[in-house]
Amino acid sequence: MKTLLSLISLFAVLFSTTMTATAAGSDGVWLRSKTNAHIRSFTCSGGLGLKIVKSAKKKNIGKVIMCGAKKTGPNKWKGSLTSTEDGQVYTGYVKMGSSSLSLDGCVLGGLICKNESWKRIK
Repeated sequence: MKTLLSLISLFAVLFSTTMTATAAGSDGVWLRSKTNAHIRSFTCSGGLGLKIVKSAKKKNIGKVIMCGAKKTGPNKWKGSLTSTEDGQVYTGYVKMGSSSLSLDGCVLGGLICKNESWKRIK
């Protein structure tokens, strides 16, 4: 029984470390040139998060627009992103490279889709 508990504890530690490392490698700051906003990528609820850290629209600073996106492959996450322009929640994918981040998302069952690319600045 003691061995079983030790194994379960070890698994829990390894799992939580893996989940944190999954999104931790994605930390950075990205420039959304369309609005000149700076968006920080970070670990949020065990997945990928995106938060506005600089914006001409002062009310958006600090707003989390994505949290908990799940990793689906190397440098790729699936989740929901709230648009600061139309308030819609888009479901889609984030793909991250060393110098760029791309977003592809849709609402209304794929009726309206958008995509964007951002540049890494930090």
